[in-house]
Amino acid sequence: MNAEIITTGTELLLGEIVDTNAPFIARKLRGIGVNLFYKITVGDNRERLAEAIRQALIRSDVVIMTGGLGPTVDDITREAVADATHRSLEPREEIVAHLKDFFARRGRPFTDNNLRQAYLPQGAIMLPNPIGTAPGFIVETDGKVVIAMPGVPREMERMMEEQVLPYLQSKMEEQAVIVARILHTAGLGESLIDARIGDLMRLSNPTVGLAAHLGQVDVRITARARTEKEARALIAPIEDAIREALGPWVFGADEETLGGVMARVLRGQHARLAILETNTRGAILEKFPEGDRDVLAGHFLDITALAGCEACTDFTEANARAVAQAVRRLTEADVALAVLGSSDPAYGFWAEDRGETWLALVAEEETFTRRLSAAGGDEFTRNWLATHALAWALRQLQALADARQTAMEAR
Repeated sequence: MNAEIITTGTELLLGEIVDTNAPFIARKLRGIGVNLFYKITVGDNRERLAEAIRQALIRSDVVIMTGGLGPTVDDITREAVADATHRSLEPREEIVAHLKDFFARRGRPFTDNNLRQAYLPQGAIMLPNPIGTAPGFIVETDGKVVIAMPGVPREMERMMEEQVLPYLQSKMEEQAVIVARILHTAGLGESLIDARIGDLMRLSNPTVGLAAHLGQVDVRITARARTEKEARALIAPIEDAIREALGPWVFGADEETLGGVMARVLRGQHARLAILETNTRGAILEKFPEGDRDVLAGHFLDITALAGCEACTDFTEANARAVAQAVRRLTEADVALAVLGSSDPAYGFWAEDRGETWLALVAEEETFTRRLSAAGGDEFTRNWLATHALAWALRQLQALADARQTAMEAR
């Protein structure tokens, strides 16, 4: 079963509100194994909306709509569905009774424009709305289905859970689920990841795709099967192959965050981390969830406050080393990370002269350094640097732990 979502409302097209309905519906469809191939947004125009529905019925088995079921003149979903499916609107006495009771119980005046909500396309299956005025409806037409629900999120969500999902499952020839696994990477760009796992991205089930974020690329593995257990069994060997191809560049999966993974690694090593960051201005600290900041031995934004580093104002590799070592001595931390770079607005990720930022990590009596080819203080650059710096530090700690394990096994 292939589905399409149409969200309606000129306010969505103008950017006045954010569409949260479509993501909710998409997740619920995935949970019952319905493929979602298209999602569009149409403004409050009857002709354009009717045409969008017609096109959707050509390419999809199920069209799920939200919005445009209220009592006002610009609520035109009922009319558009009727136009697209070549039927008239008809009044439903049960909806009239519900509307009048709804208003009476709340002591609110009932105005005639509310009766617009009592009209449905001829032959439609009504979807009661126990927590609102506008009912939803289902139109079955030429082997295809149009489902319309209110745009109010809490009304739509309840209707989707209690009525739409059971309806769809009853129409499916076989029950299925779609399961997704997200692997998080940092430090490798999309093109480099594509070069390493491009063959896996040509699979049909599971499918593999990439999604780029700020300083991070996610690898999504999606499988369809009769049960979640079977879907995860399809995903497992593909995940293993991706981890093998990308190695330490994969730092976590699903709900894991970079800061959360770093905190877990530090706890596993019974270690605490101290951080000094200059042009990132706290962006590294922000990557640690509040509940994981117990692993931090200290956090600094000012080099000159460190004894012995008053002159370390140039952003060089040598100064990064000196600052990281000073931070470790001051805090008595097991690990110290220093990030030194200019906040000059002339620099930046997209600037002609990107500048440079130096990283230094002190751990197990060793000091490691790395140069990042960007500086500046704009939000994009600041967060890009923070992600790359923390991911690099994580890889260094994991490499040290692997080296220790190898040495112990060799004894």
